[in-house]
Amino acid sequence: MELGLKDKTVVITGGTAGIGRACVDAFLAEGCKVAVCARSGDKLEQFGRDYAGKPVLAVKADTSVPEDMDRLAAAAFDAFGSLDVWVNNAGVYPSGNLMDISLEEWRHTLAVNLDGVLYGCRSACPYMRRQGKGVLLNASSFAANMPTAGRGAYGITKGAVQQLTKVLAAELAKDNIRVASYMPGFVSTDLNAGVTSESGDEALFNQAALHRYGTVREVASVVVFLASDAASFITGRGIEVDGGKYCVQNPWYAWQTE
Repeated sequence: MELGLKDKTVVITGGTAGIGRACVDAFLAEGCKVAVCARSGDKLEQFGRDYAGKPVLAVKADTSVPEDMDRLAAAAFDAFGSLDVWVNNAGVYPSGNLMDISLEEWRHTLAVNLDGVLYGCRSACPYMRRQGKGVLLNASSFAANMPTAGRGAYGITKGAVQQLTKVLAAELAKDNIRVASYMPGFVSTDLNAGVTSESGDEALFNQAALHRYGTVREVASVVVFLASDAASFITGRGIEVDGGKYCVQNPWYAWQTE
C-alpha cells in the first residue's frame, strides 16, 4: 500500500524511547524526516549517536513548556523545510490514589499528558495551515475508556486527550488538518514496567482477547497509518490498539476452555 509519506517531516515528542522510538523507526522506513524531543540531554546524545547519518533531528525540549514546543516546531521546519505530521507521544504514568497523590505530581501529569498535547498542536498548526495540510496525532490510551484505580491521574488525562482530539478535529477541518489519537492497551515499555510486578503477566493477559502484551512496533504501525494518505477520511477519532482488551466481559474465555 502506498502511504504517501516519503519526504514528509514528522515531529515526535518523547521520541527517544518506547513507542516514540518505534515510531521514529517506522517513519524513517517510509522515507520521512523525523525530529524528536526529550528533556534528558544524555538520552538525546545517545539518540543522536544511534541515528547518525539519518535524516533525524534531536532537540532538548519540555512538552509542558509552550515556548519549548514553539522552538521544536521552528527547528524541525528550519531543518527540513516542512512540518507535515506532529505526534504528541510524550507522557507520564504516575501511581497513587486520587486522595493521596501529591498535588505536585497531579499538576505534572496534567502538564505533560494534557497541556503538552495542546501546546504541541498549537505549535505545529501555523506551519500546517500555511502548507494547506497536516496531521496531528495524540497519544491516548485504553485508560481513556476504562481508567485504573490507583493510577487515576493517568486515565483522567487520557480521557481529556480524547475530548481535545475531537474538538480540534472539528475546529481544524477547514484547514485540511486531521486530528486523531492512538489508544494502546498494555504494551511492554519502560513507562509501565511497574505494572507487571503489581498485577502479574497472567492477570494482564486475561484482560485482552489476544492474551499477550502488545509491542511498540504494533502501535507504531498504527501511528504511521493514521499519519498517511491511507487514513485520509479518519479524523476526530481514537484508534484502539489493545489486543481486544475487554472487548467482552470475559476476554480470557478462549484461553480457558477446551
